[in-house]
Amino acid sequence: MISAPTASAITYCDRSGYTATNEPMERCTSLDNGILSVHQASNGVVGTEYYKKSGSTISAKLGYSRSGTSHYASAVSIGSGQTKRVTWSLGASAYCSNIIGLMSAGSTYQTPTSHC
Repeated sequence: MISAPTASAITYCDRSGYTATNEPMERCTSLDNGILSVHQASNGVVGTEYYKKSGSTISAKLGYSRSGTSHYASAVSIGSGQTKRVTWSLGASAYCSNIIGLMSAGSTYQTPTSHC
């Protein structure tokens, strides 16, 4: 697992849960103060990202759910204007799995399912 702040890659999420790429491998959820997204790559790497547009700094755990099992990284602080992304290498056999991005920050939030 790799956890690092990044420049925001996902700043747009439509009402159907698609990012600007409009690909089923990248799905998102618009929240009051930001955008939660999940992306899976053909090499089996899954990334969950939260872009915080506004509001107070929060402590959150980013994660994913696959086959009914949830996995979370350690909590990170995310301030206004920041993006945090966590990635997991699940192996190429995980590609095209039904994967949901998760964020736990007092409540649990999730993206629509990413898939092929």
